Amino acid sequence: MLFLTLLIDLLYMPLYADKSRILGEVTGVDNEGNIEYLHIATPKILLSKKEIYHYEILKVTLDGIDGLDPGLFYMEVSRNGVRCLSFGMTYKIPFLVRNSVLQAVYLPAWNEVEGELEINFFYAGRKIRTDAPVKFELKRRPVLPPEKIFSIVDLEMNKSVADKSFIDSGNRRTDYTAVLDWARFMQADMLWILAGETTSFKTSRKVGSTWDEGPLENLRLLKEAARGTSVKIGAYVMSFYVPGGTGVTKRYDPGIGYNSDQDYLYRSRHISLGCEKRIEDIIKLVRSFQYDPDVHYIGFDFIRTGRADGYELAGEVVDDTNIRTPREWDLYSASEKIRWFARKIEVEKNPVIIEKWRWWRAHRVAQIVRRIIEEADVTKPVWVYTLGWDHGKEHGQDPVMFFDAGVSIDAVMLYEANRDQFARLLGQWNQYFTHGQGNIVVGNSVDATLLDGDLNPPDELFRRNSEGYSSIMRNGFASGIFFHDIARALWGRKGGYTFMDYAVAFMSSVYSLRRDAMEPELLIDVRLDDVVSQAGSVQGELRIRNNSTTDIGSIRVELLTGQMGEVKKNIIRYALESAGNDPRTLLINNIGTFELLRIPFTLEKTDSNTTSIRFRVAAGENRVYYITKLLRSDKNAQVLSKNR
Repeated sequence: MLFLTLLIDLLYMPLYADKSRILGEVTGVDNEGNIEYLHIATPKILLSKKEIYHYEILKVTLDGIDGLDPGLFYMEVSRNGVRCLSFGMTYKIPFLVRNSVLQAVYLPAWNEVEGELEINFFYAGRKIRTDAPVKFELKRRPVLPPEKIFSIVDLEMNKSVADKSFIDSGNRRTDYTAVLDWARFMQADMLWILAGETTSFKTSRKVGSTWDEGPLENLRLLKEAARGTSVKIGAYVMSFYVPGGTGVTKRYDPGIGYNSDQDYLYRSRHISLGCEKRIEDIIKLVRSFQYDPDVHYIGFDFIRTGRADGYELAGEVVDDTNIRTPREWDLYSASEKIRWFARKIEVEKNPVIIEKWRWWRAHRVAQIVRRIIEEADVTKPVWVYTLGWDHGKEHGQDPVMFFDAGVSIDAVMLYEANRDQFARLLGQWNQYFTHGQGNIVVGNSVDATLLDGDLNPPDELFRRNSEGYSSIMRNGFASGIFFHDIARALWGRKGGYTFMDYAVAFMSSVYSLRRDAMEPELLIDVRLDDVVSQAGSVQGELRIRNNSTTDIGSIRVELLTGQMGEVKKNIIRYALESAGNDPRTLLINNIGTFELLRIPFTLEKTDSNTTSIRFRVAAGENRVYYITKLLRSDKNAQVLSKNR
């Protein structure tokens, strides 16, 4: 149906050879009888589009080639004479008979360079000459950069916040307004709230309702609490995943998974990407977010299949990506087609089909996002959560396709990885993405088990955020950092540390990013001089530079090393005079415009578990900065981290 609707856009280009050289009806033959090129009497080339984005498929059909072997036709795509890969794996793109039509498909390679591309056609290895170049354009949607670095916290809760007791940033027991209190304390620009979720828990929603009550109520309560504050509210949908014991509800078509060990198909906990009812329900909900003046951002989580499901879409994938199938394919039942396709991926590990499957899923979810934006009349900034592995493609997601579809922010989840895996994950992103191609924000989960390594979990969160923003792309930094999430920081696996410990680690990483981007009025850094053991004396220098055009006075420096909820045993001695009777605090009267102040210090590190030095630097209420400097970063915990 889609192809038929595009016929008005089609290009018709007759193919013919130089007539003065044609000696045969079908092939060009030189005077010595050598076949040089192909001449076909009156075929037509039909392109499905003149312009495509990275998430779109270019379909090319040939007509009028009766009498020739269709299996000997193929095409190549090139830029300025240099061949381009289709879906990142093949130069020679075969033509296959699909629904009685000879068709080839071009799938733009992952993050292919945009611009004008040319198609060349071949038969039996010989180039077919055309009367004019056959060209199309690969486009990239420009994404506006942020005005400043983003600081984001999110809340992922299914139960109503009205039913919970909270602890705020002052360690006081209170109600759900503590969520906004923490967001403001953490200097967040945005609070992203899970607002749309469908689960199979028995008490999660009213009979006949599509969406669980808890997330919707959380949005209503928290957006009201945020009025009059600087925190902008984002509402997001858990798009295709259904938590709960019974999986996908009867309203929706489930994704079909495949168990390769026992060779059977099963209903997964993900709704099918082909489920029209789900997409229509999401559009309706998102439209309500669009017209809600208290919602400023709209987001999507689980906008993907599961790892080993989605195979109900086998027929579409085969048709759209021109996968070669058995001769009896059209006689297969639906389940036989699903099983054949799933086995190619899960059992045979066919690399071409695996890559096409990854590409097609990324293409499909980008299409869905584009459709939601258009049909829900969305003009507000849109974000998506993307899994971190292999820049998302292992689970059928792609930041470039998302940006082309209209997304403004891609929140890359740098979780579910140990230290070694984390380094590989960042390497994959850095090789793939370049600064200026879109707004990437990075984030880590408050989970002591996931935050493994030689540092304590809050310091590991700081380190991963810092490595993430600086290494996620080439030639620049991430556009921000997000904190996942307030619920985990209150009630999750914190490893014996406090919410405040993780909050300070997060704020320190955001400040570090902003400092590298030269945003703050005070540029603060900590330099360490000596290599020390787990306990002992640490000597260093606190550097504070006024990055503004006016003097800044009444600056207060406070040492925060140690768990925030415990008595701090470490002792610091500043080279400058301390404030009153508190040796941990230093007062600075004034720093002139662009002046650099160097403050030597000595820290008596009596606590062997200390893996960082933390400072709070404040110049009034509007200039409050948190700084973390790691004391060790090797597996043996014997050396200081290198100076920046």
